[in-house]
Amino acid sequence: MAQGVEFPQLVDRTMNALADALGADGAALMPVGDHSRLRVVAGSDDGRRLEPVREQAGSGPAVESLAHGVDVAVDDLRAARPLGFPALAGRVSGIRAVLTVPLRADDRLIGTLNFHDRDSREWPPAKVRAGERLGGLMVTVLRTLAHKTSIPGQSW
Repeated sequence: MAQGVEFPQLVDRTMNALADALGADGAALMPVGDHSRLRVVAGSDDGRRLEPVREQAGSGPAVESLAHGVDVAVDDLRAARPLGFPALAGRVSGIRAVLTVPLRADDRLIGTLNFHDRDSREWPPAKVRAGERLGGLMVTVLRTLAHKTSIPGQSW
């Protein structure tokens, strides 16, 4: 880990790199926190704006992904359910498409990694698989950081 780089800055930089690798406009990391609830700890500005709205609504791609342990690819948030999340789309501007992959460590769900685009888009299977691999990479990064620093409330 680079000297002088704080954990939040390092993870934010990692989020930007993962979004670039997938060809997405942004990304957000949401580990499971207290009371088994998702909370955003790092991400792009757009991702940070979406997640409080998701928390207030109590639904969204990340919630669905964590509840079922599956990838959730939303081509257009404005689409009617079950394909979209129009309640979220109406409360946050600048995000139209979301790909959420569950994060697993030792066979348990520890959170989600969320990618998003400003425009509606299709998430083809190859892009979803790439998102899954990037999620696995994020778990490795988190485990490495957890061994080097104390991250409150997390046991990866």
